[in-house]
Amino acid sequence: MVQVLVDTSALVAFFVESEKHHLAIKNYFLGHPTIEWVILSTVFDETATWLRLKVSIATSIEIGSVLRQEHRYIALSAEDDQATWEAFCRYGDKAWSYTDCSLLVMAQRLGISDIVSFDQHIRQMAGLGVVCVP
Repeated sequence: MVQVLVDTSALVAFFVESEKHHLAIKNYFLGHPTIEWVILSTVFDETATWLRLKVSIATSIEIGSVLRQEHRYIALSAEDDQATWEAFCRYGDKAWSYTDCSLLVMAQRLGISDIVSFDQHIRQMAGLGVVCVP
């Protein structure tokens, strides 16, 4: 089974119908039904918080439960966190968030090249072995 890391922008677009990229992400996943979603704790944090603030607490809890139970959820270890911090510092010339850097570090550690995202910062990582899809 092919695994992909899923970024906050893709998760919000998938679950919130009014989002700009909702149809694009739905079509992407419909076209790739066997893909296993990998959800990092950093992405989960951003997504759950966004949904809580912009949609509702109930929606945040409902979707959060789905992400933790029905997909591969990975909490960053102390070593992953340190590597993410180092990447955050190393790429100080970029406007990459800490979560963006965690996606880069974990993509490299897990050997997962595809990151599902609509974030331009993820697209900037192409030279580092990351492929931003769709």
